[in-house]
Amino acid sequence: MGSSGGKPRKPEQHHLPKVGSKANEAYELKAKRKEAFGPLPIVLVAVLVVVVFVAWIAIT
Repeated sequence: MGSSGGKPRKPEQHHLPKVGSKANEAYELKAKRKEAFGPLPIVLVAVLVVVVFVAWIAIT
């Protein structure tokens, strides 16, 4: 156990879910996915939207 004079938590750690809870498991899964894939899904969706838009313009 830490003492009351210990270092405070980092700002991003103030609202972490309790260890072992379902919310914690979901949080850890999200963190692992973010670490594994990074910003790739956002870029992929953006590129897909641009391609669909260009194809729509070409068809019409």
